[in-house]
Amino acid sequence: MLRSFNPKRQADRARQVAERRIAEKAARRGALLATQGRAASMGPADLAPAPKAEIVRSEAYRRVVALLPCRCCGIAGYSQAAHGSQGKGMALKASDLELFPLCSDRPDKRGCHSMLDQGALYPKEVRRTLETAWARDTQRQILTLGLWPKDLPVPEIP
Repeated sequence: MLRSFNPKRQADRARQVAERRIAEKAARRGALLATQGRAASMGPADLAPAPKAEIVRSEAYRRVVALLPCRCCGIAGYSQAAHGSQGKGMALKASDLELFPLCSDRPDKRGCHSMLDQGALYPKEVRRTLETAWARDTQRQILTLGLWPKDLPVPEIP
């Protein structure tokens, strides 16, 4: 017997499959947390979304960062203010306080900025560690040079 196309039945089936996948994913996550010894101590407060950090935008800060030599290769005069990959979202860049200088592409050489963005320099885990360290070092360097923009509050640098 040939069944006719029923959009409602197809939508119900798709919803059931999606719900089953979500339940399986939650079960795997719970098992992972249990193996890490954290599941027993978790309560409803632990499941609340974490507050997002304030996204700071400052053209003056971006310009100062671009004056510094490249954090990766050390070349001066070709730097751009590069955003790290952490803190980004859909169509959002990370805060400008997370910037660090990387060199741009030149006619004779591919720059560190494009190579880092495309994963050609470091694995993702190494890159995330480096980006955080580079951003903190950039903040310290700008403060030490006395170039911190007057209208930008100075963050606490660990």
